Amino acid sequence: MSLIKRRDFLKSSLAAPMVAAGLGPSLSFAHDPYSDNIFVFVFQRGGIDGLSFLVPMDGHPDRGHYEALRANGTMIPSNKLESLSDNWGLISSAAPLKDLWNQNDLAIVQAVGLPWANRSHFEAERYVELGTPGNRFTPTGWLTRHMQTAINLPPEVLMPAIMTESTVRYSFLKEPSAVTMRYPSNVDFDSSYYEEQQESALEQMYGVENSELDIAGRQALAAMSLIETIDFNGYVPDNNAVYPARLSDPTRITSFGEELKIIAQLIKEGTGVRLAQSDIGGWDTHNSQGNEGPDGGYFDNVRDLSESINAFFRDLDMPAPGGGSWADRTTMIVYSEFGRRVFDNADAGTDHGWGNNCLAIGGGVNGGRFYGDWLGLHDDFLFQGADVWATTDFRSVFGEMLMRRLHNNKLGDIFPGFTADQYKPLGVFAGAALKADFNDPDIIFRDGVE
Repeated sequence: MSLIKRRDFLKSSLAAPMVAAGLGPSLSFAHDPYSDNIFVFVFQRGGIDGLSFLVPMDGHPDRGHYEALRANGTMIPSNKLESLSDNWGLISSAAPLKDLWNQNDLAIVQAVGLPWANRSHFEAERYVELGTPGNRFTPTGWLTRHMQTAINLPPEVLMPAIMTESTVRYSFLKEPSAVTMRYPSNVDFDSSYYEEQQESALEQMYGVENSELDIAGRQALAAMSLIETIDFNGYVPDNNAVYPARLSDPTRITSFGEELKIIAQLIKEGTGVRLAQSDIGGWDTHNSQGNEGPDGGYFDNVRDLSESINAFFRDLDMPAPGGGSWADRTTMIVYSEFGRRVFDNADAGTDHGWGNNCLAIGGGVNGGRFYGDWLGLHDDFLFQGADVWATTDFRSVFGEMLMRRLHNNKLGDIFPGFTADQYKPLGVFAGAALKADFNDPDIIFRDGVE
């Protein structure tokens, strides 16, 4: 079976069974500009030290507390920081993000976290990706539930959700349309004599029933048919975007840079990507954190993060069908499962904490400013005398993005247990939000519900 015929077969067989099974986007949608928007979730696994990323500078009321708390080797001198505003500064290796800040394409929400402190990587990561703090056995991820409840996702899109990882992340747990592709050039059958026969047999096998396995099988075949036509090795980023090189081998792009480059190419190739997740690890810095570069581990990790994101949005700053640019349509949230202690330890590292920064970047972001309630570094304002107090529930940031950028108001379904009283949008994202739906029968009698 030829590639074109196989693609036509998959197009005709994929959408209807997904909807009939209640596992995909609804066919009853009205196209609106929000249906073209793209969301990219970057998960900083390991708990990034937020106080080494965004630092109070000279003149900030917390500068003295910061210097006293960071006396074991993680304190960054004020004159080595990239000044933003309000006497806050970025670590110098985050300078590429300052460019986005100056363009009003980066907003920083401070003191974000789970609704209560949890310093376990295993639990905190799952709570964030499942979207259900306190319940790590939720059967689906928060982005899965977004896809199940969104009414403006075009049903003909064959590859709406991707992860540049080797395994499915909890955010997309039990979402049959989600595709993993850490190495997209390997997404193919081998070139043996029986390749066409294998493909034909699988198409017939997965084309009969509407179980999750069948839907996932059809989705994988559909994605493969698209990916086979794309030249990943020969891709040249637009606008002279340069994804960062590895310190250990300047001839190779960093792993995270390569992942964002893949996402950018898939978006511009018109594959229909609406959701993507990419992870960047290495943030669990209990010893020898290395805040000063170029060889410091933390310093270089921030360089990788910042240069990759800057290149990603530069690469996407190209005209998109229907007007605007791909960058205008793309919104990114960068978040970690928790922050770290406000004081460093005797090993020049930092231990697990609570509140942290959350970055919102790209299209539809009201950038160039800080959001959230920063209480300060004085003992009176720290959780257990050790952590930044998380004053903003991460679901408020994620929820506002869903409402204003993707036009999905089903927050009660996407974040089970989250209530109208807990949802506190900060104005980080632009867009006309719908009235939030928390599955509350008395919601029409509430005041102040967006």
